[in-house]
Amino acid sequence: MIDVKEYIPNHIQKMKGYVPGLQLNYKVIKLNTNENPYPLPDFLIKAIQDFVKENIFHLYPDPESKILREKLAKIYKKNKENILIGNGSDEILSIVFRGFLQKGDRILILDPSYSLYPVLAEALQVDVISVPLKSDFTVDLDLVIHHAKLYQPKLLVITNPNAPTGIAMSRNEILFLYNETQLPMLVDEAYVFFGGETIMYEAGSEDYPLLMACSTFSKAFSSAGLRLGWLIANPVWIKQFDKIRDSYNINIFTQKVGEMILNEWDYFHSRIQEIIQTREWFIEKLKDLNFFTLPSKTNFVFTSPPDQNAQKLYEKLLTKNILVRYFSQIPAFLRITIGTKEQMEVVYEEIYKIHS
Repeated sequence: MIDVKEYIPNHIQKMKGYVPGLQLNYKVIKLNTNENPYPLPDFLIKAIQDFVKENIFHLYPDPESKILREKLAKIYKKNKENILIGNGSDEILSIVFRGFLQKGDRILILDPSYSLYPVLAEALQVDVISVPLKSDFTVDLDLVIHHAKLYQPKLLVITNPNAPTGIAMSRNEILFLYNETQLPMLVDEAYVFFGGETIMYEAGSEDYPLLMACSTFSKAFSSAGLRLGWLIANPVWIKQFDKIRDSYNINIFTQKVGEMILNEWDYFHSRIQEIIQTREWFIEKLKDLNFFTLPSKTNFVFTSPPDQNAQKLYEKLLTKNILVRYFSQIPAFLRITIGTKEQMEVVYEEIYKIHS
């Protein structure tokens, strides 16, 4: 009998793979995957419906996503040649990793951080050098620099603000790391709109040619289901990355809706402010219950109950159809996405019943 598994490389067979947050099909308050709680507004839905009625889905999409690139270039004062569009920022990460790294190379990441990075590295047989955060979950700049000089990685990847901690580095700290390491550096800004400081304007410039920044429509722009992200980098790199992306990686529907969203920049930023206000309210309510919550510049909080038994709280909330994220490697903390004010009031009431 043929063992079909033997045709798959050993390093792929040994991989654990990326594990997304729990998905349930019944009615829940879903606060475990950092989605935006507000759906697209009615006026955009009407415009989308009008576009669908044009019935042009028998045609290929623009392979270059030219209009999206032009709109983002205008926002960030770049040329469209500085911008690559991806099927979510996850595809951007995959393209950058494949564009830079070969078997036996090294990357430098923070620990903890986005768990997809090691998966992408492992698939390429790339060694991961992890720099532990300080005990307060902030970044040890000196230690990052030390590891960069010691291991000479091909790529330094920083999530800012970080996940799952929610803590943000300042723009000056990011640029300090860049100047001190002089390495190709990718800053993943998936959550930057919720209070972080962007380096999109510096990325790929003459002063910072090795600096890249990526982001996504998933969090701030209520579009996790669209799968749309972007990268800003040196145009020389963008040209090379463009060779290894799928030819038609962004479908015609996603491109059009993405263009509509960028036309409503101010609307989405007003929604972002609502999420920030709810986040700060929720942090204060948790403080009243003696929870220890890290300062957040994201659309989630990383919080520890008074008894530090986050798993027990996770399981009790699950019985109430409230999904939050528990990480077994950080057992004292839960990551809770910020939903609507009404949702967070329900969550608080349930937590109050458990910990009052």
